[in-house]
Amino acid sequence: MTALYELTRLLTFPGAYVRCFWEQIVCRICGIPVEDNRYLRGDELSGHIDHELAPTASSAFAICFVPAFFNAIGALMLAVLPVAYVFVYETTDVLLTLLCAVSYWLACSLYINSYSLIEDAKNMMVKIFVEGNIFQKIIYAPGFAFLYIGSYLERYNVTFLSTLIATVVLVIIL
Repeated sequence: MTALYELTRLLTFPGAYVRCFWEQIVCRICGIPVEDNRYLRGDELSGHIDHELAPTASSAFAICFVPAFFNAIGALMLAVLPVAYVFVYETTDVLLTLLCAVSYWLACSLYINSYSLIEDAKNMMVKIFVEGNIFQKIIYAPGFAFLYIGSYLERYNVTFLSTLIATVVLVIIL
């Protein structure tokens, strides 16, 4: 699975770079030391930066949530308008169609690279549900479930497969 994971990161390098950028910003804001900031590597850290585990529940949640949120917002902004323009208005302009295809590829790369590493998700679970108080458990629980499941999906490239399936379904529907 590592070869497929690495190939996915290379094909979707813009999303990997953007995700790493957000992760590095969160590490800097939360004061989490970064050990290695190479964005594309030949291991499971490809598309992620190597940093120490977050010391608090809020920083652990931020390290998982902020990159996923901003990549998802970027993916929506890049995907919705070009796809709608090409399929709804049925344009025949080659340059516009190419621009829409590139925009959709960028949107897919942002979506595929949105979730955090398993280690960060497990650290978030420990900080919230083991060390956290009842208030933190209530506040962080909905986001935690989404981010924790997403981390496992990204590890096994399910986000890549779901993007391919969604693209095929979208083309069939439209």
